[in-house]
Amino acid sequence: MKQIINLFLPSLKSMRSVFTEVDNTSIARERFIDFTKIIGLVLLITNSFTFLKLEESGGELFINNLSGSSQSYIVITWFTAGMSLFFFSMGFNNLIAWYSNVGRDGSQWNYLVDRINTLLGPVLVWIFTSTIVLNILSRSETFPSYLTTVEDGIMPSIEFMLWPLWLVSIYVVMVLFAPLTIFLHKKYPYATVLTLFTLTILVDNIDFSLNFSYIKLFNYLFFWIAVHQVGYFYADGKIQQININVFRYITVFSYGYLFYQSSVSDEYLSLASYRLSTINNEDPPTTFYLIASIGLISLVFTLKNFIEKMLSNNKLWLLVSHIHANIYTIYLWHLFIFFITYMLGGNILLVPVLFITISLFFGNYERSIFKLSSNLLKRVNPLQPWPTPIKARFSISNFILAWFSALLVLLGVVHLTLGGVGQDGFFTIREFYFLRSNTFEGLGRILIGLLLLNITVRGLKYKKRILTTAILFVISSVYTRSIVDESLTYFEIYFSSFTFILFISILFQNSNYTSVTKVK
Repeated sequence: MKQIINLFLPSLKSMRSVFTEVDNTSIARERFIDFTKIIGLVLLITNSFTFLKLEESGGELFINNLSGSSQSYIVITWFTAGMSLFFFSMGFNNLIAWYSNVGRDGSQWNYLVDRINTLLGPVLVWIFTSTIVLNILSRSETFPSYLTTVEDGIMPSIEFMLWPLWLVSIYVVMVLFAPLTIFLHKKYPYATVLTLFTLTILVDNIDFSLNFSYIKLFNYLFFWIAVHQVGYFYADGKIQQININVFRYITVFSYGYLFYQSSVSDEYLSLASYRLSTINNEDPPTTFYLIASIGLISLVFTLKNFIEKMLSNNKLWLLVSHIHANIYTIYLWHLFIFFITYMLGGNILLVPVLFITISLFFGNYERSIFKLSSNLLKRVNPLQPWPTPIKARFSISNFILAWFSALLVLLGVVHLTLGGVGQDGFFTIREFYFLRSNTFEGLGRILIGLLLLNITVRGLKYKKRILTTAILFVISSVYTRSIVDESLTYFEIYFSSFTFILFISILFQNSNYTSVTKVK
């Protein structure tokens, strides 16, 4: 219990550890990738404070996305599509982590656990804290429960502030598919990324009938895996061998195409939507978003030598590292800070103060796991990759449990992203594409998923207890539907039944294994 409480308290030890990490930064550290990851999230934060505007309108709180109101703002979004930079850097990190994992005789489920824990730690701190704070604030008469959008739509304020969870959802998807995408990268690197780019363009440009409109949603998968896959090429050292002039040509062509489209077409070209409009290029990603992402990544590569020289300055590297050590915390809280700043009068000077305060109080866990020169994980120089063939240990039972547990985490995160954290009631049903759930199910899936995920590599003595708890959770989540007199769809019945049978079978298998061990 003490360790859990410490996650939410400021710690001088974790702050000092950042200085230690900076002093001992490995010479093999890819500072350029660290910078790319940070600048990607910083651009997303900058977009929020640049493009979003809150104002009173007829007794309602009106939220406007300025990025679609002028040509200048639209152009800015092409150069600030920071999520693409983030997932490019994550592609590099995930492949390097795979090499490190197998180099330590690690397993595929161990890899899933490590990668998801890296981000879900600060996310859990944020979810727990924001759930309490937001629900308390929502009880106040001065707190606006809903925002009015430019299309006369209504968005719950709490749901708006949980928008950053979209990044977490996509991150979990990338990790879930990492074993497959890494395999495809090793076997067919160029064919794989070309296929993903082609599928993204085809799905975006083919007009599907209303019955098959859901196919457009596959671009969440094709697009982000494609960008993630490009990071693999950097991890393998292939991109470093390309002449810098190639990136200049790609940059000019990409942005030239976007400028040309803006002059001859009336299509919507803004890349910052925040789910405030039905027509956008983010939900799901479109061809325009793909071209802008390629252009932005290429632009950053044209500046690579300058960035690396800049980061060789110890004082600047210290500053960058301190931001890096709190970057997820800063990103997750940034819309909350944006909203609170407005409620407190809109004084822009409050913004840096709130960011520092939030990082101080809620960044402890993230700072504690921040590493630049780990003694436990052997980093791989991209120019000297591990010899092949090299494989991670595999077990069908453990991998299925780990993968399905990660899927539960994903479903829980999607619920909180689209459904808030219970401001309309803890058991209020919300529908999300193919699956419905309430806040109890959303939070429960995240917690149960993380517990099950981690018992595959640690805490095996608690495996039976946690599996039993997971089974009871499945039963109770079905029972909560009767509380609100809501029936289950066929898909939900099949999914719940499969989950129940899977947990029962693993529990039974584990019981048999234990009994055999005792007989011996």
